[in-house]
Amino acid sequence: MTTERSGRGPWARLFAGAVVPDESSALAERGRALADAVEELDVAAGRLTARVGGCEVAVSAAPVPPRIWTAVARFARGNRPLEAGVAGREQSVHLEHLLTVDWDAPLVPRHGAIARSCSCDAGVLCEHVAAVAFAFATEIDRDPSLLLRWRGCGAVEVPVEPEPFEVIAGDDPWRAGPLPEPRPLRPLPEGAVLKRLGPSGIRIGGRELEEVLARAYAAFGAGRDA
Repeated sequence: MTTERSGRGPWARLFAGAVVPDESSALAERGRALADAVEELDVAAGRLTARVGGCEVAVSAAPVPPRIWTAVARFARGNRPLEAGVAGREQSVHLEHLLTVDWDAPLVPRHGAIARSCSCDAGVLCEHVAAVAFAFATEIDRDPSLLLRWRGCGAVEVPVEPEPFEVIAGDDPWRAGPLPEPRPLRPLPEGAVLKRLGPSGIRIGGRELEEVLARAYAAFGAGRDA
């Protein structure tokens, strides 16, 4: 009987071991023999489903809370190993450690936090569930982002932080650096403010104030263009 662990990368091995704690058991061995027969593997946030040996299998876990994933994605900015893990390009042990130790929200849930079900009704763990776990571990090795999808860890828009002001060295500690160049203002049509405010109810020389000011705005604009 082989005792080889399933999966090559750290995420893949952790997942297989979390679903099937005893990978040296006879049940695990039967699961490995069925892994190639797994069909219709579908990955959604919090739920993994597949068919194997005529049975319907599901492996579920509560997704990582969005607030935690957003905070981690922001923290990872500028850290290459973490960024690669957040993007699903690599099976980052740094990301797994950060989520587990600092946030108590491991990327691969603990054994007791994973729900398993199979239509064969053989209990919480059978060879069909093991087969799906081992097949998914193989898929994680091919595409680590699949584990992120199962954990509900989608792409996060990280706002770009403004560049700090340049500090000028000198005797005066209160002297700041130069201000950044102002951004160009969005051009508005002539009289845009008047159109937004609407009629004033004030009449000058028999005309509504809005109409009088609109002519003034137009004159100012013509003078500026000239």
